[in-house]
Amino acid sequence: MIAKNIKGKSFKGCVSYVMHEGATLLEAEGVWAETKQDIIRSFAMQRSGRKEIKQPVGHIPIAFSPEDKVRMTDEFMVKLAKEYMEEMSIRNTQYIIVRHNNTENPHLHIVYNRINNDLKLISVNHDYKRNIKVCKKLKDKYGLTYGSGKEKVKREKLKNPDKAKYYIHDAIKSVLPVCKNAFDLRLSLEKHGIEVEYKWKRTVKEIEGVSFRYGGVAFKDSEIDRKFSFGNLKKEFLKNLLEENKRIEELHLQQQERQIAELKRLQTQSKPKNPTIGGVELSPEQWKTLKDGGFVYLENMNKNSGDGKFSSYVFLNEEKNKAFFSHENPDNLVKYGQYEMRIRDKILIENGYVTKAKIKWWGGGFAYPYLWKENKADADYKESFTDPRVRKTQTVEKKHISSTIQKKNKGRKM
Repeated sequence: MIAKNIKGKSFKGCVSYVMHEGATLLEAEGVWAETKQDIIRSFAMQRSGRKEIKQPVGHIPIAFSPEDKVRMTDEFMVKLAKEYMEEMSIRNTQYIIVRHNNTENPHLHIVYNRINNDLKLISVNHDYKRNIKVCKKLKDKYGLTYGSGKEKVKREKLKNPDKAKYYIHDAIKSVLPVCKNAFDLRLSLEKHGIEVEYKWKRTVKEIEGVSFRYGGVAFKDSEIDRKFSFGNLKKEFLKNLLEENKRIEELHLQQQERQIAELKRLQTQSKPKNPTIGGVELSPEQWKTLKDGGFVYLENMNKNSGDGKFSSYVFLNEEKNKAFFSHENPDNLVKYGQYEMRIRDKILIENGYVTKAKIKWWGGGFAYPYLWKENKADADYKESFTDPRVRKTQTVEKKHISSTIQKKNKGRKM
């Protein structure tokens, strides 16, 4: 249920509008209602008692939601119209109630004489808020549907000035979310062909109101919609500004987070990773110890079979590319073959490596011969106080040189 209070000058024009063909006169009070002209003359006769009143016509269109259409019998509409007039203090005067059936929204028109039966003026000044309260009271009382305001109005059926007003309303609604001040609003609405004029306070340079013009029709801010009064527009400007600042701060924070994440990623990439043995990452100190030929003790390494963990002493071969494990200290001496040697040397020999072993020598000292097996399955190991790998390399090189010389000599003979 939506009502609007309108003041006018001419009963002839207003009655002619509401009593068009197809309209239904539901009730008349204080007027002769045989014809439209009789109604007009009845209003004019009482109005003549106060000729100084420039706007004696009271006109109230009341529209109801389409959802309530089945309930809107003529009797119920008259009841609602009369209760509305009573709540608005429109009493003791001439009126007619006319129903229109030309739209999906059930609606009626009340035309009343603002000059009452005692020739006193019925004031409708500042009735905007009271009208809202009365409509809400009647909707709550009779369980009528609350409409969604201007959004449900069919724009294509409007004529000026309503057509211009709704065009301005829709334009303001569309641009307002991106406006952070009065200047933004003016520029945005100019793109829609709407002129904006601000009213400034005389004492201080501050805007106190705004009007909009489109197609030669002008409206004050609150005439478009109360939510578009300049006071409310300023609140929207401030909200948009705060949201914009918040978005900028969030973008800055996101950018900083991305920069920090990228820096960490680069640091991680540039930082050399320590080797792992059995799934255990070595500390820099442990890795240095192993590279220097020492050993470390590691716990909770993964077994190759994948069915458990183990802990052990660990040392590397001479090339530093393979790890070996021992449950005892690798530098402890153990009898192996004809010598007592370190456990680590025994392990390397048995795994097919040439190792410069530390052996217990005659007389209580130590010697460092090269020990190895020709084949891993051999029972005995070989020994030499010179590196057998050097001799082998030299032999291969000599064979290569001899072969090259023979090929050259053979070529010369041919």
